[in-house]
Amino acid sequence: MKNYNNNSNPILKGEYADPDIRKFGDTYYIYPTTDGFTSWSGTKFSVFSSKDKRNWKSEGVILDVASDDVAWAFDSAWAPCVEEKDGKYYFYFCAKVHDGLPCIGVAVAPSPIGPFIANEEPLITLEMCKKIDIKMVIPIDPSVYSENGTNYLLFGNGHATIVELGDDMISIKLNTMKNYEGVFDFREAITVLKKNDLYHFTWSCDDTGSENYHINYGVSDNVYGPIEFKFTVLEKDPSKNILGTGHHSITYIPEDDEYLISYHRFVTPLGRYKEGFGFHREVCLNRLEFDQSTGLMKPISPTNELE
Repeated sequence: MKNYNNNSNPILKGEYADPDIRKFGDTYYIYPTTDGFTSWSGTKFSVFSSKDKRNWKSEGVILDVASDDVAWAFDSAWAPCVEEKDGKYYFYFCAKVHDGLPCIGVAVAPSPIGPFIANEEPLITLEMCKKIDIKMVIPIDPSVYSENGTNYLLFGNGHATIVELGDDMISIKLNTMKNYEGVFDFREAITVLKKNDLYHFTWSCDDTGSENYHINYGVSDNVYGPIEFKFTVLEKDPSKNILGTGHHSITYIPEDDEYLISYHRFVTPLGRYKEGFGFHREVCLNRLEFDQSTGLMKPISPTNELE
């Protein structure tokens, strides 16, 4: 038996968080936030690739929000995600505009590792949400869900939100933007997948700097909700010195009939830092399974061993 993540072996070398895991062709990719900066002030996004889910190679920096790469941004490169359509790769990311407010932007590339070219304006702003009465603390933490040729962006802090992407993947259909109902204890980072005609939603709760940061789970028969909360699906395990488990992504591998969940936790071994735990995080990977009798996700042990 082998373990994707154990206490002494996070899957990426260094401090990273908010991982988005995807598989394109025969290669797995993780797109994380670069961590280790006070107040989450890092500016560069990198991507990592793997053939076997255990050995990960850095493919280098793909976007720097403090450079001319992103005309509208200057700081705080947070929580990206990626989607492919018609041979192009769309990179959705968070950064701060010059007034200090986070926004969601988009960049496009011909391959999963770039080069990514960012749009000259943000895709989603707080002002945009307020104009149409969408409840929102700050618009961050995008995730993409695709079904039958329609692509959705889920996002939000304080209030979970969904909007349909335009056919070009670099615009949104503003009249489709809606707040979710029923997202119990929501803080940020909502994702959805569909299995057996049921939509399975997961989201992060508490604060990423808290050891109690965790992932809740709920279901709906509609991608727009309302969502019925079920239970906490991933949480800390102090007995194994695992704290602050959250901000995840889930991907399905059809050829293996396997769901993978990647998430972050406080850097291990614990004790390396005395403060600022939410700035010092590492990326982990587990298998996600479903209960055949209920059709619901099974709670995830952060130390599951995998074949």
